[in-house]
Amino acid sequence: MEKVQHGVPQGSVLGPLLFLMYINDLAKSVSDIASPILFADDTSFIITYRDETEFKLRTHEILNRINKWFHTNLLMLNCDKTYFLPFSTKTDTDDNMKVSFGNKNLLLCKIQNS
Repeated sequence: MEKVQHGVPQGSVLGPLLFLMYINDLAKSVSDIASPILFADDTSFIITYRDETEFKLRTHEILNRINKWFHTNLLMLNCDKTYFLPFSTKTDTDDNMKVSFGNKNLLLCKIQNS
C-alpha cells in the first residue's frame, strides 16, 4: 500500500466542495429517466412509473448507468450503505423486488403499513 501523495485532509473546508465538483455530472447520467437529488455526500434517485414492468426495467437501467459512471470515474459504490426504498399503494402485490448493483443486492428498506 502506498502513501497518498495528493488530496485534502478529511474534515477540511475544501473537501466537500471538491467532492461535489467531482460527482456533479452523476445526476446528469440518469436525469432523463429519474429525478436525482444530491445533498452533501448523499445521493438519492427518485424513480416513478405506474407500470410495474416498466418500473423494474427503468430501475435496472438507472443502476446500470450509475455503475458505468462509477467505473468511468474510478469510484466504487459502498453497497452496504446503499438502500432501495420502494413506495407503493395497498393494491400492489409485488413487494419482493430485488435490486442489484453490479453483482451485489442492495439492502431493501420496507415501511410497515398499519
